[in-house]
Amino acid sequence: MYEVRASSRAGRGLFATADIAAETLLMEAPLLLIPGEQRHALQATIVDDYVYEWDEHGTAALVLGVSSMCNHDDDPNAFLWLGPDGLIGQLFAVRDIAEGEEITVSYRAEEGSEDDPLWFEVRR
Repeated sequence: MYEVRASSRAGRGLFATADIAAETLLMEAPLLLIPGEQRHALQATIVDDYVYEWDEHGTAALVLGVSSMCNHDDDPNAFLWLGPDGLIGQLFAVRDIAEGEEITVSYRAEEGSEDDPLWFEVRR
């Protein structure tokens, strides 16, 4: 259904190997929750670019699946849902994705935050 390969957006990306219908579950993966008191250790590593802010205590979530290879788009074709129990992440297609198309998600924290700056330059 997908594969990791070189992306013009940034390094590597996740690409559809066949047409994918909207609402298809692309992946389920476990989450690794990093306690807030350990978060500072991540901030000096590249891993910090791949975690999601989890709660008001500084906890971060790392998805242990290929969704980490999804690049950002302000108009993404997929959505990463992080289960509130902290056990699983699910990547869903939010619209039809054509074979060969890069599978993208929004790195924005909330809908409507399109004007908030990201920590990197967005390339298409």
